[in-house]
Amino acid sequence: MKQKGGKFMKSIHPLAKKHLEKVAPYIPGKPIEEVARELGIPPEKIIKLASNENLLGPSYRALKILRKKIKEVNFYPDDTCFYLRKKIAEIHNVSMDEVFVGNGSVEIIYLLGFAFLGENDSVAYCKGSFPIYDIVADVVGAEKISPPLKKENKAVDPIALLNSIKQNTKIVFMSNPNNPTGTYFTHEEAKYIVENSPQNVLLVFDEAYSEFVDAPDFPNVFSFYKDYPNVCIMRTLSKTVGLAGLRVGYMIARKEIIETLHKVRYPFNVNLLAQYAAIYALEDKEFMERTYKVIKKERKFLYKQFKKLGLKFLPSQTNFIYVEFPKDVNFIYNELLKRGVITRPIGPLFPNALRITIGKREHNLYLIKCLEEVLKS
Repeated sequence: MKQKGGKFMKSIHPLAKKHLEKVAPYIPGKPIEEVARELGIPPEKIIKLASNENLLGPSYRALKILRKKIKEVNFYPDDTCFYLRKKIAEIHNVSMDEVFVGNGSVEIIYLLGFAFLGENDSVAYCKGSFPIYDIVADVVGAEKISPPLKKENKAVDPIALLNSIKQNTKIVFMSNPNNPTGTYFTHEEAKYIVENSPQNVLLVFDEAYSEFVDAPDFPNVFSFYKDYPNVCIMRTLSKTVGLAGLRVGYMIARKEIIETLHKVRYPFNVNLLAQYAAIYALEDKEFMERTYKVIKKERKFLYKQFKKLGLKFLPSQTNFIYVEFPKDVNFIYNELLKRGVITRPIGPLFPNALRITIGKREHNLYLIKCLEEVLKS
């Protein structure tokens, strides 16, 4: 692996497209199995607070249907995701033709890149938002326009994005609340970019964490979705209903956009078990309410504990918290790993910060105990 221009570059095959040299593959949070192998810690003693999964587990209704349908995996899934799209369309009061289901929302971001971006096009997103936007731009060879996050709260800045749109811009990605900072932009800001951006630019509102939001001025994107054909809304079932391992995400957009994505989608992209689990999970209101309640309660608990430890953090609208440390964050990260706590360093733009998933009370108590030990050391 060679370093070029401050980025690590892996060699590529001489027949490959040259622009792929600059693609830096996504590196997810360490899985429990890897930490167990490397450090010899029993898996049951490890707490993963790195990837914003639902630590309450998966939806109860989803588990029930999975047990029943596991015997059908010898059959291909429904390629059209008919019943899942029907359920999503009913929830959001849109046509089924306006719903696209992907193998996680990450797949949808890739498909948007494949369908709408080329080497003569540009894509806009704030530097310091979801890193997949950057990776997809490099994969398709598009020009990247990346204004900074807001200084005051490290949220995505819709006004800066609007001002950065060029004649060749095809897509604007907006992570709201923002991953990895957990902060958000307001309804008025969303409305401003929607009303003032060119109609030939796709405005993709990536709302993976919107279910955890309690801010009263968070955007209601659906309030202007009907009137603006370039508005796209992405959601995921990885967080609230605990289906991260099954990979289900969806996007709501105009029929022509959805049909375009089908041109580049590979067949059977959403597996049989994922489709069934998603349908039943979306009906599991009791589980979702329990998840919201736990996250909001534990978010406040962790705020209080971080303040006691003298740590800076950003108020979050998600199921994770951005926390800054006075010491080298790699030291903090590795010392927590040794104690069986997996957190997430979030790259050179945030050299002193970890992104920490909010767990159940027992998880959070152990995290704070370990942080106390590490900071004293």
